[in-house]
Amino acid sequence: MSVRRALIPLTLALLGACTDQLGPSAAVPPPLAQRMSAGAFRVLQQSATAPALETYQVAFTAYVGQSSLITVRYQPRAGQVVGEPFLRFEIPRNGLMAGASGVPLRRGDSVAVTLTIDPNSFLVDFQPSGVMFSANAPARLALWYGNANLDLNGNGVLDGNDRTLMDQLAIWYQLSRSASWFKQLSRNDPTQMLVGTELYHFSEYAVSW
Repeated sequence: MSVRRALIPLTLALLGACTDQLGPSAAVPPPLAQRMSAGAFRVLQQSATAPALETYQVAFTAYVGQSSLITVRYQPRAGQVVGEPFLRFEIPRNGLMAGASGVPLRRGDSVAVTLTIDPNSFLVDFQPSGVMFSANAPARLALWYGNANLDLNGNGVLDGNDRTLMDQLAIWYQLSRSASWFKQLSRNDPTQMLVGTELYHFSEYAVSW
């Protein structure tokens, strides 16, 4: 896990570009393409052979006017020096707009941020509630699913049906534990085993199909 003040662009083009211009207001979420009830929601699971993550909770301070980068990796397998990537979360320099409960922030203000990762699934809780990002410079989240259980239809066999479902993987969010899940506009690259999205607010985020 690392926290860096200098903005390091995500290396994959699918994560998109952002500007460093301050927006006139905190962002509104993108249009909601799909909704799924909390009880019916499917979360991508870690494979039984996946290594443990190096950490399941990250705490750091995000500052208005400064960038932040968080990375979480799997623990190295035998023969590896560095574990495979699991999560990358990036706040651009002019991205942070509102803190806890949506209180507007000024340059120099800060927010104590905590990311909590579910140990068994591709689900991450971002706190505190109410944090929002600029429409012109949203935060960015990427999750690598190469160590996921990709038997998505649950028939015990990895086949073409699973590959079709894998193409549908996206990042979804839930505003509260009892609320419906909403699909984020996401970019999925099955060749890189990576799904990414832009974040406009803190919530609980998960990979689903």
